Amino acid sequence: MGTLICELGKEGKDRPGVSDVTVFLLLPQEADNNAISARRAGILFIRGNWSLFGLRQQDNEIGVNFVSMQTYSATYINTEGRQIAATIFLSSVTLTVRYNDEYGEQKDLYWLGERIQALEEGTAVSKLLHPAANGKIEQLLIRDQALVAAIKKQFKDYKFIGGVYHHTLGKVWSKILLVFGVIAGLLAILYFFLMPWIGERVAINFSKDYEIELGESMYNATIKSYQIDSAKTKIINEFYKELNYDVNYPVKITVVESPIVNAYAIPGGHIVVNSAILEGMKTPEELAALLGHESWHVEARHSLRSLFRGMARKMFIVLLTGNDAGIIGYVAENADALKGLQYSRSLETDADNNGMRLMASAGLDPIGMKRLMELLQKESPGKEPAAFMSTHPIFKDRAQNIQKQLTLYPFTAQENHQRIKQLFHDLYEAW
Repeated sequence: MGTLICELGKEGKDRPGVSDVTVFLLLPQEADNNAISARRAGILFIRGNWSLFGLRQQDNEIGVNFVSMQTYSATYINTEGRQIAATIFLSSVTLTVRYNDEYGEQKDLYWLGERIQALEEGTAVSKLLHPAANGKIEQLLIRDQALVAAIKKQFKDYKFIGGVYHHTLGKVWSKILLVFGVIAGLLAILYFFLMPWIGERVAINFSKDYEIELGESMYNATIKSYQIDSAKTKIINEFYKELNYDVNYPVKITVVESPIVNAYAIPGGHIVVNSAILEGMKTPEELAALLGHESWHVEARHSLRSLFRGMARKMFIVLLTGNDAGIIGYVAENADALKGLQYSRSLETDADNNGMRLMASAGLDPIGMKRLMELLQKESPGKEPAAFMSTHPIFKDRAQNIQKQLTLYPFTAQENHQRIKQLFHDLYEAW
């Protein structure tokens, strides 16, 4: 057998039915290149689709011109792993593998360029991979570098050339998608994991003066929605002053009318106490425990750190382009977030432990912290759910920790604390 190629020109009045295609014919070797008889049959390839094509003598009248096709040698490995010497023919869409089977019969395999999986180039031997009809992979072992070069040239527009990796990244649009994908991945990591960490680092390094200024702005923005109980506010601040807690912030306490059992600390020193949380207290130690817990949130910057962690994603642009003053403006506009601010378990435990330490240092019985937890747990029927408990989570664990901490502060009454008791009494007289 020989291989010939012919090119047919564009359709016209002198060439009816002939389109602008290239036709590849596999013909008997004795066929005349200039006159194809009706006894000879060949294979027609047109842009990846092939069919049997019977040529007639008069076909030569429409200008079929044939030229010889170059051949190459390679080793064909079938799906069973058998290696067979093969002759290779190339077209712009098809690679033909011709070999003799175990019975000596000539076989032709037609590999469409779009179905070839990969060209694995090696120093001495290269491999061409193609899926067989049964789904398994058949291979072509190529030692002829001229064949490798011809394949790369003939199939330059196909995906397998240079390997899938090279082809994909070689496309401009793929490079753009890759860049955007990497950026999107980095932003996702930044948004979900890194920003909360950055927010806390910003809080730790935030200047105290700016923190106090921030707290004032947030307090002013928050307190507008409340009715302040001025009488109780005056008494509770005197009560706190008598406690003499070792806190290095100008703590200012405001009692507001609210049926919600809650209290929360604002960065810089403000503490807001809802009237409902005071109603069930029976001893000054319970109030001292509440104020010790909240004042330590201020001292240790728990409020600032939790606030910045929670709002870090929203503050992303401000952190990139602004400064401390810019953050103050942004956070002040979101002051309501303080009402539902949640602390981590470690920060709550820290506030409980140090609140009890402050009480013990002031000569007060730390048992007040345990009674405060019990009071909150047994919240009176008819009141709204305890926001203090929902924003101060893990009650059971905290109660167990408080019980353990009590062993560190064995209480012996050293002072009478008449002034503290009197102020606590005055607080309830103000109702």
